[in-house]
Amino acid sequence: MITRLFKLERDMSQEQYYNEVGANNLTTSIEVEPGTLAMYATHDPDDPKTCYVFEVYADDDAYNTHVSSPHFKAFGEMAGKVLTGRSVYQLVPQLLVEKPERLLVNEPSAIEPHLVFVDVKPGGEEAFLAAITANMRTAVEVEPGVLVMYAATMADQPSRWVFWEVYANAEAYAAHRDTQHFKDYIAATDDLVADKEFHVLTPDTLASKGSLR
Repeated sequence: MITRLFKLERDMSQEQYYNEVGANNLTTSIEVEPGTLAMYATHDPDDPKTCYVFEVYADDDAYNTHVSSPHFKAFGEMAGKVLTGRSVYQLVPQLLVEKPERLLVNEPSAIEPHLVFVDVKPGGEEAFLAAITANMRTAVEVEPGVLVMYAATMADQPSRWVFWEVYANAEAYAAHRDTQHFKDYIAATDDLVADKEFHVLTPDTLASKGSLR
């Protein structure tokens, strides 16, 4: 699978244009492209010009199908007019799990996407993966409010992990932190983590087929 994270800077005078074209691109892609598995568009509530987009494709063919589509070309045309900055992070998926139901959010919602960067100390990657696997799989299976949990590593920096998580609301995240499996994960990884960066984001358009296990 292909996973990518984008950090985009937009001209806020064109916010509505960005949101409308972006929403059409994401929702159409999930609807008509079999290999486009998940697409999430969000922004930083404290700095709305800064947007984060996370994408998952089945393979290279799926990505190439997406970028040749008319809805993506419309997005590219919009981006050329609206974006003032763009960073792309190529990721290596480690574990992608989500609820089996399709997810579609395209209006103001209490749903809470989180983006977390974790730097793992050298030599701790295997133990870290084991700990996050136990926590993530259990959380998605038994917690109604945990909708999505993805873990990946930076392709050019394997010790830097990227987590994309989606909770039904802030209360669901608080409930998650109070579970035994989350506490076990924290205890198991406390000595493995060198640094952590945490972002609570505002959803713009969230779309997933619900196929990732």
